Amino acid sequence: EGCNTAVGKSYFDFTAPDLSGVDHTLSKEIAGRVALIDLWGSWCASCRRHSKELIPVYNKYKDKGFTIVGVAREYDDAEAMEKAIQRDGYPWLNLLELDDRLGLWTKYGVGMAGGARFLVGRDGKILAINPNAAQVEAILAKEM
Repeated sequence: EGCNTAVGKSYFDFTAPDLSGVDHTLSKEIAGRVALIDLWGSWCASCRRHSKELIPVYNKYKDKGFTIVGVAREYDDAEAMEKAIQRDGYPWLNLLELDDRLGLWTKYGVGMAGGARFLVGRDGKILAINPNAAQVEAILAKEM
């Protein structure tokens, strides 16, 4: 069921809804770009701290072919996710993994952990797993 989420391997594609209920397919959202897949949760303080640290990197490189797609793992409803996005100011697309219906954490090998980040190259191969903002920026400086 899970994919091999190792550096040099392909990311796992999926379709998930945004807060408006509109479905987005990851491969279409990141096609031709370097992308960070940010698996997070409104209840995960460390996930949110890492995501907020990425905002300046995103703003610096978004017009040069970089994007971030967040996927919030939430339970029961998306109210806490919506409040977290507003409070933290994430400017990128955020999708919803409600009640583990898609099994994304299992498929990405994250299990019961709070979240994870996967930096993906234009070719769809994973460049880094759980990079911090400085590491993402260093990779983008070479890739862009």
